Amino acid sequence: MSLLTCRSCNTQFTLTPEEWAGYAKFGFEPISECFQCMQMHKLSFRNGRALYRRTCDATGASIISVHAPDTPYKVYEREYWFGDTWDAMEYGRDIDWNRPFFDQLHELQLLVPRMALYNLNPENSDYCNMCIGNKDSYCVFGGDYNDTSMYSVLGMHNRSCVDCDYSNKNELCHDLFNSFGCYGCRSVVDSKNCSDCSYISDCMSCRDCILCVNLNNKQYCIKNEQLTQQEYMERRNVLLDGKHTKHIENQKKLRDMRSVRIAKYAHILSSENSDGDFIENSRNCSHCFFCSDSEDITDAVFVADAKDSFLSSFFGHKSELCYQCQSTVNSSSCSCCFAVQAHMAEYCDTVLQCKNVFGCVGLQHKQHCILNKQYSKEEYEQLREKLIDHMKRHSEWGEFLPKNMGCFAYNESTAHEFYPLTKEEALAKGFLWRDPEEEPTEVQRVVPAEQLPGAIGEVPDDILNWAVQCEKTRRPFRIVKQELDFYRTHNIPLPRLHPDERYADRMAAYCNKPHLYDRACMNCSKPLRSTYAPDRTERVYCEVCYLAAVY
Repeated sequence: MSLLTCRSCNTQFTLTPEEWAGYAKFGFEPISECFQCMQMHKLSFRNGRALYRRTCDATGASIISVHAPDTPYKVYEREYWFGDTWDAMEYGRDIDWNRPFFDQLHELQLLVPRMALYNLNPENSDYCNMCIGNKDSYCVFGGDYNDTSMYSVLGMHNRSCVDCDYSNKNELCHDLFNSFGCYGCRSVVDSKNCSDCSYISDCMSCRDCILCVNLNNKQYCIKNEQLTQQEYMERRNVLLDGKHTKHIENQKKLRDMRSVRIAKYAHILSSENSDGDFIENSRNCSHCFFCSDSEDITDAVFVADAKDSFLSSFFGHKSELCYQCQSTVNSSSCSCCFAVQAHMAEYCDTVLQCKNVFGCVGLQHKQHCILNKQYSKEEYEQLREKLIDHMKRHSEWGEFLPKNMGCFAYNESTAHEFYPLTKEEALAKGFLWRDPEEEPTEVQRVVPAEQLPGAIGEVPDDILNWAVQCEKTRRPFRIVKQELDFYRTHNIPLPRLHPDERYADRMAAYCNKPHLYDRACMNCSKPLRSTYAPDRTERVYCEVCYLAAVY
């Protein structure tokens, strides 16, 4: 097996049999770039969380957008973008055979208006992005079909949840990460089907447990100690007193317990012949991370309900045969695209319900188009073959869209969440960077977070008119009524950190990076491939040893 040198970071790597098969299946030559550098590139195209106030270039209305006001793009509010008062075909142009195709596609991209938010079919959920079908939700990013949920990232089918990331089918929960089917829980990590539990990790089917790890089907436990119901309730009232100081103390205890817990080498459930991490109900998924209900996927980050795809990320919802795609849903046979819902789309940016389109931007319900220009079926097929040869001569064919076609700065993008860089590092790699600007506040008062009341019962109604200064970054943030009602109902103290910092804190504490290390089971010495680095403090076990120890 030949050794390759990554053209971006100069590390050496080899292609796995699954990767060789992926290139052969899609008919592309192997790319001399390692998995991490490829994913950094693709994920830099996706802005999941950074929102800005700007003006709609069509209506003049003040809108919320993922595109900052000083970016070079025309931006339309969602309703106008989907309306029939403009047509992206107006920007169509002929192919210039004397120039690289990427240069022509970038020029088109700078002209065609963009959606303010990628927010499909929302119901009273205007402040959501990269979402489908949310209802009565606020600041949900990359999460679909949620109801009355807030400040959540990549959560699906949640109801009345706040600060729940990478977690699905939960209800009345707060502060979750990678947890599923939970009810009435708070500060729960890597757990499933638990109810009325707080500050737990790696638990399954537990009820009324606090500060526990590695439990299965238990009730009335605190710090992994079995109690009577009366003992539990007495100690519960002390541990869950609703005060911020106690919350911070409990959170630290949980993280200390997690650092020495028995950890399964990977979060893989109900899956067959799959490796990576955070994989559920999947089959034949190689080197995949955050993968669910999928089959025959190789080299992916966040994929749900997809099959037969390679080198893609943040895609799914019945997608198949995708190569080098990013943020793609309900699509098939697509290559090197961003934000598409299409069949046979190649090198496209934001095309919806299209088929047989190549190098197009902003199209809806179109077919047989190149650079937003309409052709007959026969003309399209002939030009497509000629264009592929043209791109091969310019070393473009098979490559993802170039970095200068990404609309966002690196530190605005999802790439920064998984692979953080300094400004200097990002610029050296050819990415953009955006220096944060002071956010204007039009409020009655600005209150440092450390001066907030310690318990939710002491919080006055007019906090809705305040701006709170994050105790870590001093960035101001607001408490909205839906959020305040949730905290009061569940006796949860007000947050002291900006929502972005709360998310970053959960990612740093609970999310292993998409990188596999060679190591051994710490019980039986079986060789493993795990996202837990060998120098981590957890006791990392293979699946057999983990099940024997925990169950």
